[in-house]
Amino acid sequence: MISVIVPVYNCENVLHYCIDSILNQTYKDFELILVDDGSTDKSGKICDEYANKDSRLRVFHKENGGVSLARNFGIDNANGDYICFIDSDDYVNGDYLELLMHTKSKYPESDNIWCCFTTVNSYGGNPQNSNCIKTDKDYVEFDRSQIMTLHEKWLDAGPVCKLYSKEVIVKNRIRFNESISLGEDLIFNYDYIDKTNGQIMVKNVPLYKYVQMSDESLSTKYYPDLFGIYKHNNSMMWDYIVRWGCDDEQKQMFYNSCFYLYERVLTNTYHKDSDCKHKVRYNTRILKSEEFTKSLYHSNCFIHPAYRFAYKHQSYFMVRALDIILKIKKAK
Repeated sequence: MISVIVPVYNCENVLHYCIDSILNQTYKDFELILVDDGSTDKSGKICDEYANKDSRLRVFHKENGGVSLARNFGIDNANGDYICFIDSDDYVNGDYLELLMHTKSKYPESDNIWCCFTTVNSYGGNPQNSNCIKTDKDYVEFDRSQIMTLHEKWLDAGPVCKLYSKEVIVKNRIRFNESISLGEDLIFNYDYIDKTNGQIMVKNVPLYKYVQMSDESLSTKYYPDLFGIYKHNNSMMWDYIVRWGCDDEQKQMFYNSCFYLYERVLTNTYHKDSDCKHKVRYNTRILKSEEFTKSLYHSNCFIHPAYRFAYKHQSYFMVRALDIILKIKKAK
């Protein structure tokens, strides 16, 4: 049996899309665990209404504690042999569970069963893009030493699009870190992969629909300590990259990823919700940090020559001036 865990928080207008897509699965041996994380709208009531109609649903209402706590709560109450996570504002194909289980039966030695996702801008809307691997193969095998190849495709980032072994999770006490609000799912995945034989089987079909109806997302919202979060997560990733024997090409991909993240910190400082009073001074400290300079030195991704010059001279005054110049040119 599969335990499908869905954290629910203030999503009354779209929750039915998610729940209906799960209840209409072609694979029938599952339980659906809805964890109402202190919703203040009608989400909790909607969960109860569905549970009254279908015995496969189990609903838990708890005080708001965040998505990591809700997922951990779901794990603690799961009865299935396998665990799947689905976000309450997304939905899945009707054969989502069936094809994940078919992949598991085809490759029983692997505890890392993944699939791809498609981004859509509305429920039932046309796909915008997918992260499928460019190959005609239905199944693609990876080893954890190739993790950055998967990272570049956003395949390792979230808890969705994956079939987890509950035994591996429980035996190794793997949990989502409740003290951080960004990257906790990535850390969970790496902790999990580390406790398996490292084989990762990807069903190369976009079975999961990631709904992004606006530009505001976890990756674009304001975080007061985004630099600290990225430093922590990148340090964790590097430890696993070394432990798993990743080659120089994979390490190169890691540094490229680090650079893009630290560059995002610079724009995060100027977010409309930022309360940073000395933005130029703060970002200059970022440019002078060991983490930024190391990622800049080791990366081989494209960086505009003018920006690279400004970064190397650790001058955010120059970076800011370039931003203004480019903005003026675009406006013409």
